[in-house]
Amino acid sequence: MGARPDMSFSSRAARAQYHLLMILFRFAVNRWFYGWFTRGLARFFDPSNAVIVTLPTGGRFRIALNDGYWTRFALFNREYEPEVGAILRVAAAHTGFFCDAGANKGYWTSWGSTLFQRITAVEAASKTFGALMQNVDGMPNVTCRRAAIYSVSGRQMSFVNVENSHASAHLGDQPEGGHLEMVETISLDDLVPPGTRAIIKLDVEGAEIEAMRGATRCLAEGSVLIYEDHGADLESETSRYLFELGDMWLCFAENPTERLTGLKDVQVLKSDRFKGYNFLAARADSPLLASLLNSFAKD
Repeated sequence: MGARPDMSFSSRAARAQYHLLMILFRFAVNRWFYGWFTRGLARFFDPSNAVIVTLPTGGRFRIALNDGYWTRFALFNREYEPEVGAILRVAAAHTGFFCDAGANKGYWTSWGSTLFQRITAVEAASKTFGALMQNVDGMPNVTCRRAAIYSVSGRQMSFVNVENSHASAHLGDQPEGGHLEMVETISLDDLVPPGTRAIIKLDVEGAEIEAMRGATRCLAEGSVLIYEDHGADLESETSRYLFELGDMWLCFAENPTERLTGLKDVQVLKSDRFKGYNFLAARADSPLLASLLNSFAKD
């Protein structure tokens, strides 16, 4: 199987590992097998082996070949969460500030690095933060913070870092297969400068409501959230919280111009319990939201 033309390798051994992984992936029938094949093969190779993918915007993203999450999505010739990319492309014409809250290893930060004047990327897990820093090295418009997005800033909290499953890391006191580390919290209101209408990508693995409680000012000033409502949450608690704020515009990220009016509208869209669904939310009178909707309506 040939490598993608937009991809380079950290070494010859990384190239060989990639080709073997692609052969194994042909036999993966579900998400669990992707991770199992990735981790198993990685035992025979240098853990620093990686591929560097050139993203559709021209940014570059480094993917460790022992990473069962990003190899599954990013090594195949398809775009990751294209609905989020479409929103960020449009948003970049109307705001210069992107906040990647729960940045993981920096996919969306790298993706937006050529579009936005300023990006703040926040990640709580120490090891994942190290990969984020490596990915954004040399990007002068990107500022990184190791912190947990929360309702208030400056609190020391326990964070569960799940080995080989960085997308499952979360705030909490029970390791549940991971290990505990301490991290300081920061609110979205303290990340978004006063008077700035930011586009905020929020992905904080179960702490979304606490994060939104810390976004009172920036939402009131017109910032727009891209957030996840997971299929496993049958009550759609994150969306419920936003609806209860009153006078909020919520829409499905794949169809931004159609306003959702209640939880039933959200829940009917979530057909897979194992999948996260991206939604857009802002105050109904947000000028940035109005600009986004107008641009999408023209398209």
